[in-house]
Amino acid sequence: MRSDGFKTRYALALPLSAALSFPLTTAHASTGNGQTRTVVNQGVTISKDADLLFGDFSAGSTQSRFRLDPDSGSIIQLSGNALSLGGTRTAASFTALGTPLATVRLTVSQNQIDLVRVNGTEKMRVDQFRLDGGNGTRNRTVNASGSVTYKLGGRLTINPGQVAGAYVGSFNVNIDYQ
Repeated sequence: MRSDGFKTRYALALPLSAALSFPLTTAHASTGNGQTRTVVNQGVTISKDADLLFGDFSAGSTQSRFRLDPDSGSIIQLSGNALSLGGTRTAASFTALGTPLATVRLTVSQNQIDLVRVNGTEKMRVDQFRLDGGNGTRNRTVNASGSVTYKLGGRLTINPGQVAGAYVGSFNVNIDYQ
């Protein structure tokens, strides 16, 4: 009489022999080639051409607001009774240098800034920054020679009885490829 070990081997050999009885076929495989491509653009840089200058004012007895138009550089009184006395008025101007015909986007990193009186602590606020071009388009195409210019205006708030003096502040602009 045979041992269980033989039966176990026989039981394992049967499925193996059944699998070998099917016809074997060759798998058909094919190869293809792909390519990849990328373009590395020159870095975009920005330089300041002009500061944002609102001009000279005489404070009034009520809060007063003035807007500097980025297209014309003119000052528009929005409210209050402070007086605009002239002086130098210019929109801030920035030139970006980058890859010709690429699209870039300029953003102002702050929504508002405070101007602080030189040798003092008194403040005035500048907010509502606006770009030139009517609709203030932030996305622009770099021209064929590799540059694009942005002009930036804003709204100045003069407090009632604002202390006389020169007021200064700063803001940041960022430019990126889109």
